[in-house]
Amino acid sequence: MTDTRYDTLTRSLHWLIALLVVASYGIGLFREVMPKGDARTAMLALHMSLGLSLLLLMVPRLLNRMVATPLPPVPMAPPMALAAKLTHIGLYLLLLLLPVVGLLAAWIKGRTVGLFGLPLPSPFAVNRDLAHTLEEAHEVLGHAMMALAGLHAAAAIYHHKVLKDGVLARMLPSRPAA
Repeated sequence: MTDTRYDTLTRSLHWLIALLVVASYGIGLFREVMPKGDARTAMLALHMSLGLSLLLLMVPRLLNRMVATPLPPVPMAPPMALAAKLTHIGLYLLLLLLPVVGLLAAWIKGRTVGLFGLPLPSPFAVNRDLAHTLEEAHEVLGHAMMALAGLHAAAAIYHHKVLKDGVLARMLPSRPAA
């Protein structure tokens, strides 16, 4: 069992990004069942702000990943190590691709995207067919993100409860001393 933990910045970015993913996904789903009107429009604005925030947070997350000293790997079977590596690569790709596709879909639809009130007007010409395709891709990528994030969480719990190898503890917030 390893007791080495990730640094505070890594853990903070991990959990903040996880929270943004869950919140933006939930808001996106909830918005779909709302009647058209001001509340639905406000939910879209919040969804887009959270998505842009997620994209912006990926910059320090990726920089941190590149410069931080990696933790020693937890010993595990090669297929499990490969699955973990592929899952992390998939998560990082989706964390970048999902908000970019959403941003492009909104802009190509002719929307001004806002970051908590700061307007980011579209640099593209309106193309409703392309926008619809990008919206569909954004939805599929969102479901894929939640499936992969769920797999990631389930694996962390499996490591914690069954294997008891300290993998989850490496990413948990610090506990105050007793």
